[in-house]
Amino acid sequence: MKPLALLLMAASGFAGLGYQIVWTQQLGLVLGHESAAVLAVVAAFFGGLSLGSLLLGRRIEASPRPLRWYAGCEALIGLWGAALMGAMPAASHAALTLIGPDAAPLWQWSVAFGASFLLLLPATAAMGATLPAMARIGTTGVATLYAANTLGAVAGVLATAFWLIPDWGLTRSAGWCVALNLGCALLAGSALKSQPAAELPPPTSKRPLVLLALTGVLGIAYEVLAVRVLSQVAEDTVYTFALLLAVYLAGSALGGAAFARWPGLRNTSRLLQALAFSTLLGMAALWSAEAIKSWLQPETLAAALATEALLALAVFALPTLLMGALFCQLSGEACKEGIAFSRALGVNTLGAMLAAPLFGVALAPALGPKLALLLVAAGYLLLLPAWRSPGWWLPAVATTALALFAPPLAFVDLPDGGRLLSYREGAMAAVSVVEDANGVARLRINNRQQEGSSATLHVDGRQALLPLLLHPAPQRALFLGLGSGVTAGVATRLPGVQVDAVELLPEVIEASALFRTGSGPGPRLHAADARRFVRTSTQRYDVVVADNFHPARSGSGALYTVEHFRAVRERLAPQGLFCQWLPCISSTWTRCAASRPPSCWPFPTAPPSSPATAWIPPLSAS
Repeated sequence: MKPLALLLMAASGFAGLGYQIVWTQQLGLVLGHESAAVLAVVAAFFGGLSLGSLLLGRRIEASPRPLRWYAGCEALIGLWGAALMGAMPAASHAALTLIGPDAAPLWQWSVAFGASFLLLLPATAAMGATLPAMARIGTTGVATLYAANTLGAVAGVLATAFWLIPDWGLTRSAGWCVALNLGCALLAGSALKSQPAAELPPPTSKRPLVLLALTGVLGIAYEVLAVRVLSQVAEDTVYTFALLLAVYLAGSALGGAAFARWPGLRNTSRLLQALAFSTLLGMAALWSAEAIKSWLQPETLAAALATEALLALAVFALPTLLMGALFCQLSGEACKEGIAFSRALGVNTLGAMLAAPLFGVALAPALGPKLALLLVAAGYLLLLPAWRSPGWWLPAVATTALALFAPPLAFVDLPDGGRLLSYREGAMAAVSVVEDANGVARLRINNRQQEGSSATLHVDGRQALLPLLLHPAPQRALFLGLGSGVTAGVATRLPGVQVDAVELLPEVIEASALFRTGSGPGPRLHAADARRFVRTSTQRYDVVVADNFHPARSGSGALYTVEHFRAVRERLAPQGLFCQWLPCISSTWTRCAASRPPSCWPFPTAPPSSPATAWIPPLSAS
């Protein structure tokens, strides 16, 4: 029965992470890709897991029939996942209406968290109860089950991101996970047998619960912050986060397996000290990440992914292995203190839920990634201070020295003779403006993605003038994507044109002030997700211009979907015009869709099957 139990746990973990990726993407398409919305969905997922473990776990552990509970939880996950395949669009649209186009961050986070939490709760609560249910069945130890479940999650992350979603799409990928859950329910009910429940001693101390909660916060905080720094070095494609998450989970799984095999790991104080030291080693890898990537010089997609995997191993391998072992150790201590495993798991997951908004939204932008990561290392040391132990003092002194003397964890390429005009750390990205020796200023996101330059003012301006001049009498224009602000700024100089511009990153809006020329009124700026703004705004526009978002970048592909273009059409006034600038290797083309007949277009190049579509060549190739 032990191999079957491990197989079921792996399959359940596969489905759980598959759902998480699919549902996060589906909800992100509606709620927005701002940091408040993204982290709210993650927190809601963790919150449901915690609630299920805390509330359902007690009943399962006290039940004489835990096998029925396990099969029922797997069945509920599958059935609710199937229901969401049809109900997700309508439910998410209701949340979208509540948020609106110009929501304050707190309101957006509240609606995104509340809607995601309630919408996913039946499934996430059941997910949180599956591991306690299998542990209650008693086929093998908790550490082994935890390792199998987490290794299954690794496979789920990689398969969903690299195979299921690209080949099957979001809805059918969720259907695969539904089939796995229902298969687990049927197989468990017919092939497993439960063991008698072990008697727990009376509760004597709550210290293990406190440690479990705080280590849950610190563990996810390390993940959030390290991913945030690596995004300045990695390619930030749709596959980047999947690779980083897979390595993080793999390390945790191996930590659980190592704990089950090696008794030497069963020392809480040493594990905490080792975790603090490994966090500092991980920071050293982050400081070296750009040099490692430059040395490897990946030139193909496969090489770039391999480089990102290598960086992830350097940053995550040792800390996550120790995190997995520490969770198993603290769960065992909780059991000895009379605390059920379900409660230990629920409290740890509750701490994980708090980490994303606390460190991702609040501390990282306020303190910077370096100091926030040093807080994580110091947190591990302060959980169990060992003032007389050299193993405690060594990382403590190193943490203090790094805080005082180490450079920030920020990557900015300064050309010879250049200078840094502006640098802003945000919850989602770091935005810099660098001026070279010739006085040319460039705005970059995460030190890589150039969003504008003072040397391309005329080219950027023409990206506004071309679509506006194609309209006979434009009065209102909407620009999706701000960048340096030059394109939207040029549009405001046309007489009688009112201009709105939408930008995802508030830090880009602040940095765009450095590129502003002239003294006239600028565009009305909205810090919002472009897709959500278009769907929730009630304003009609004569011209809508979309920037050349690279579809390979994480989150940008949603701006090239049929649903988004349909929403843009709804925002067009009669005789309105939509221009989508496209990034290409050798030339830039624009795809303009108008809500008027093709006879109005100066270039009769629309394909017969698309009467309201025309391909317009640029004024000059680039």
